[in-house]
Formats: sequence, C-alpha cells, structure tokens
Amino acid sequence: MQDFKRFMSFVGKEFNHILRDTRALMVLIVMPVVMIVLFGFALSTEIKDVKVAVYDPSRDAATSRLISQIDASEYFTVTAFLDGEDGVLEAFRSNSADIALVFEDNFYHRAVHDSDGRLQVIVDGSNTNIGSMAVFYVSSIVSSFQKELAQEAALNQAAAGGSSSAEAVSPVQIRTSTRMMYNPQMKSAFNFVPGVMGMILMLVCAMMTSVSIVREKERGTMEVLLVSPVKPFSVILAKAIPYFVVSAFILLIVLCLSVFLIKVPISGSLMWVVLVSLLFILVSLSIGILISTLVAKQEVAILISGMVLMLPTMLLSGMLFPIESMPKVLQWISYCVPAKWYIDSIKVMMIQGLGIRYCLDAVLILCGFLTVITGLSVFKFKDRL
Repeated sequence: MQDFKRFMSFVGKEFNHILRDTRALMVLIVMPVVMIVLFGFALSTEIKDVKVAVYDPSRDAATSRLISQIDASEYFTVTAFLDGEDGVLEAFRSNSADIALVFEDNFYHRAVHDSDGRLQVIVDGSNTNIGSMAVFYVSSIVSSFQKELAQEAALNQAAAGGSSSAEAVSPVQIRTSTRMMYNPQMKSAFNFVPGVMGMILMLVCAMMTSVSIVREKERGTMEVLLVSPVKPFSVILAKAIPYFVVSAFILLIVLCLSVFLIKVPISGSLMWVVLVSLLFILVSLSIGILISTLVAKQEVAILISGMVLMLPTMLLSGMLFPIESMPKVLQWISYCVPAKWYIDSIKVMMIQGLGIRYCLDAVLILCGFLTVITGLSVFKFKDRL
C-alpha cells in the first residue's frame, strides 16, 4: 500500500510538471486538433480555381462555348484573353496563369468538317501539383464538348435533309496536344526541391538559434548579459552570426545536391538564388531568436521550432498542396508563412529561369518579415532583461 502511494505521488508530480508548462501543454493539445482539421477538411490534392489564359483567334460560337464550360467548372478560372501566342510566356511570368489554351484559327470548321480541330494546352510545369491534373480535367471537358458538337452536327445534317444517323456525318474531332513549360518531363523534383530547401532552412536555422539561447538561460549564463553594457540588438547579432555562417554552408550543400544529384538545374541567376536564400536564412534565424525569448526550456524550443514551424511550412507553403485549392481562410493564413514567399521566389528564379523583378514582391515581403520579427525579438529581449 505504501509503495502504491509513493508511486501515485510520482504520477501526480509528473502531471503537475505538465500542467505548469502551459506553452508545451497547448502545443501538445492544439497540434493534433489542427492536424485533424487540416487533413480532414481543408487540405486536398485536388485542384481548384486554376488560372487559365486563352488565345482564341477563331472567336466563334464553338470556342466561346468551350471556354465558358471550362470557366464554369470548379477546377478552372479564366483570368486572361491573350492577343497572341507570345502572351503565354508573359502570363506565366506574371503569375496570371497556370495553364494556357491555344486554339487554332477557324477551329469550329476544322473540328466539324475536317475532323481536325486543334487545341494546345500549355502548362506551367514548375508546379507539378497542378500540371498533370489540369491537363486531365481539360481533356475531360474537351471530350464532353466534342460529343456535344457531334450530336449537333448530326441533328443539323438531319434537318438539312440528310441522313439522321450520326455515322453519316464526318466524325467531329478535337485533337488536344500538351506542352510543358520549364519542366518538359514533369519531374516532381522540380516542385519539391524548392519546397524542401525552404523547409530545411526554416527548421534548421530556427531550431539552432532558439535552442542555443534557451540553453544559456537554463545554465544561468544569460545572467551575465543582465549586467553587461551590451545592447540587446548587439547580443542578438552576436548570437545570429555563427549560425548564419553554418546555415550558409547548409545552403551550399543543398544547392549542390539539388543540381548534381537530383538533377534540378538552376535556370536563372545563381547570384539571386543565393542572395534570396540568405535573406530567408536571416528570417528563419530571427524566428528562432523570437522563440527563444518566449520559452525557458530547450525541449519546448525544439517542439515549437520543429513541429509548430514544420506544419505550416509543409502544408501551407504550396510545397505539398496547391494553395489555390485551399479554403480562403487557409489561403490568407498561408500569406503569413515566410516559406511560401521563399518557395515562390526560388521557383521563379531556379525553375523558370526568370530575373529578380518577377519575384520582387515576394522578396520585399520577406524583408518585411525580417524587419518585424527582428524588432519583436529585440523588444522581447529588452523586456526579459
């Protein structure tokens, strides 16, 4: 009986430790709920509201109907009508389209009378989450539309006094061809490498800095800073510089593995890819420093910088799931995930081979994150001192 009481006292003591650490308790309770809600209701591998640009030199009733059917589906939203095929590339560069539909001239006549209507589907292959499924859904809609045209052609033939059988009419044929921009073989690595780069840099940088400062708190060496004349910003800077150097070395390793082992080329400027990556490293380090000012134990710092940062980076950055397919609330939340903007920038420069001006907005947002988070870190550090 005495042993049982002693055992229960140990159990009660552990429960008290858990209940006192409210931050860790909240993480442990909230995380499963968030994961169930996200995976059960919000996140989907299906595509929705894929942006479509259209070049239609025919401008006849048939192409208008097909475009309307595509726009009416839940999968696509027509966002631009182009003046020429040259506009397709610019639509991809400006992120105003994910796919482009290019009709040939005199489309209806060639489809109905010559059995040779041609439609080219051009896909931005830098996002493999969207590419293959978008082509499949377009092909399904075009196939249904082709049957409609065949039935109408048969009825018109009958009304004109010809045979009422569909076999007597020239078969209506719409030939759909596909062209993948930036990623002709649709390798999934072209989409995952930028995402993995963002996740690695975010987790490693944030975890290293947060654990480092919290470790000093636990050892009591942080008290030295309480009596030191050094300004808080200088302390933060001194803490960040060694980890910035280590993170830059990690970046070099990741880029070399991506290019030489996984065979994902750097199509754009290597200089800008490195500079934007270094900016993202600074953002990640500042997040780690902010975490260290909020917690007092290494275990909690690891839990927050590891699990809490990993979930948004994986799920809300566009790395695994198309952001366009998410509910509006999650799309708004994704704008607060720094990795989203970094991954978008790397895709533009590394995969599409475009210059910094095509992702300048994302780079400026990363600069904003760095300014705000660093400011909060200094403020919280002062507050703790």
